[in-house]
Amino acid sequence: PDFPVEELRTLRRWRDIDAFREALRQSASAGRPPYTFYDGPPFATGLPHYGHILAGTIKDVVTRYAHQSGFHVERRFGWE
Repeated sequence: PDFPVEELRTLRRWRDIDAFREALRQSASAGRPPYTFYDGPPFATGLPHYGHILAGTIKDVVTRYAHQSGFHVERRFGWE
C-alpha cells in the first residue's frame, strides 16, 4: 500500500465524520462514568521546557486511555 496516500485518506475520513467530537458525543450519551482529570495552569514554573512537553504528553495519554477504557472524558481547556 501507498502509506502517505492511505494516511491522507484516513485523515480526510476522520475530518468528514468529525471523529473526535463524535467519539465524545457517543461516550456522553452512552452513560459512561465520568473521568475527571484536573490539570494545573500552564507553565507555572517559568518558561516552557522539555518537562512541560513530557508532562503534556503524559496527561494526553492518561485521558485517552481512560476514554478507551470506557469512561467519558470531558475535554475542557482553560481555567475560567
